[in-house]
Amino acid sequence: MPLDGKKSANSFKGVHMAGSDASNSHIVGTIRRCGVADAGLLHQLSVETYVDTFDGTSSDEDMKKFLAETYAEPILCNELANPNSMFFIIYMTADAQFGERGQSGQIAEGIAGSDDSAGIPAGYMKLNFGDAQLEDMGPDTMEIQRLYIQKAFKGCGLGTQLMTLALDAARKRNLRKVWLGVWEHNEPAKRFYAGKGFVRVGQHAFWQGDDKQTDYLMAREV
Repeated sequence: MPLDGKKSANSFKGVHMAGSDASNSHIVGTIRRCGVADAGLLHQLSVETYVDTFDGTSSDEDMKKFLAETYAEPILCNELANPNSMFFIIYMTADAQFGERGQSGQIAEGIAGSDDSAGIPAGYMKLNFGDAQLEDMGPDTMEIQRLYIQKAFKGCGLGTQLMTLALDAARKRNLRKVWLGVWEHNEPAKRFYAGKGFVRVGQHAFWQGDDKQTDYLMAREV
């Protein structure tokens, strides 16, 4: 997402959610942090959720190029190994608990492999700190680079659950601001983030293959 030429063309689309995460199904998932062993699972989740959200927003050629340059397993392995980035997967279990939407639910301690039995992978999130952030948004900031929910589980409150975790992570590090990028035409996602207190603070270019698009930058105080 180049901004004044500072970022490469294969930066990421960010946290574009297709649904508003606002149904009355108050499901509480289980969240765990990911490690390098999860690269294969994250590759699958990343491709499926991205295509579900953005299919048809550019040519098939541009989509294929973007996916190959962004979500290949070696690239994800490097991102997972970066100490300034954190990945989380949220699972739905057969005996999923129900409660008020937005509760934190269960958060598994430590880092587990992709072959665990936590349940059905329903979505994932990536957080960036320090120089892992895609833009310089000033000191004491954290980026929510990706937040995606599988189509079958949108509207269940899982996006809210991941957002709660993200804000908690920023507070634990004594950061003052959280920011993200969202595609200018993704109205449900913009409404979701506005409902979480995010406001537009700028924009930058995003390249989906060779197709130049625009992402809005949104931020909120922690």
